Amino acid sequence: MKRLFSIIILLIFMAFGVAIAIVNAEEVVFNFYYGSVTQPLSILLVGAIMVGALLATFINSMVILSLRHQVRRAQRQLKQAEENSVTLIESTDRNN
Repeated sequence: MKRLFSIIILLIFMAFGVAIAIVNAEEVVFNFYYGSVTQPLSILLVGAIMVGALLATFINSMVILSLRHQVRRAQRQLKQAEENSVTLIESTDRNN
């Protein structure tokens, strides 16, 4: 059921994208530092969206890697604290 829902959502977005491409079929000139390119507006929009998605994915992956590193460090500290507490409990049991 979840897969069917995902496919339906994907088809809706694809239909929306095709509709935008049909409406924005005129050619535009895109100027950048080293030149310019003439492409249909819809192609430039898709390219801009893809570049934005790639940048967002890269930034999010950097945040995720940083958080994973913090989790690993916290797990090591927790394990060390548990070992210290076991050692402390054992030493107090021996003294009694």
